[in-house]
Amino acid sequence: MELLVSDLVAAEVDSLEPLWRQLLIHHSQVAPQLAALGAVRAPEDSWRLRRGRYLQWLREPCTRAMVARDGERLVGYAVVRVLDDPGSWQWGDRVGLLETLVVDAGARRAGVGQILLAAAREHLAGLGITVMKIDVIAGNDDAVRFYQREGALDFEHVLVMPVAE
Repeated sequence: MELLVSDLVAAEVDSLEPLWRQLLIHHSQVAPQLAALGAVRAPEDSWRLRRGRYLQWLREPCTRAMVARDGERLVGYAVVRVLDDPGSWQWGDRVGLLETLVVDAGARRAGVGQILLAAAREHLAGLGITVMKIDVIAGNDDAVRFYQREGALDFEHVLVMPVAE
């Protein structure tokens, strides 16, 4: 596999839809416990919402969307943002947030995720950011192990619960 990582411009955002759909299916498979709170969105609805967010985020000056291609084939992408977050730890006034990292199912374990994560880290380091937050859906143990191998540490556990019974 000969990977090329490049920046995605807003006009190309629709090229991400097939990979987003893969991620949606993957999340529904690894986190079946969340169905107790409601069904997974239909793929078209999920993409419509995520597409809107990507377009909004790409207008932010520090947001970057990176795509990995093997020739003409899109095999992964990552979206990273910068947030104001002074918090309780001395990490500076801003932190990075990895919004999405997805690798095509047929390209997993080929280094695509590592290359995209390295590009996200390089972008943030260039902005003077020292810490990046990463959310992983509960049940996606492979993703947790991947990020831990790359140096990530447990920080917080986010729980969701119904408001009314």
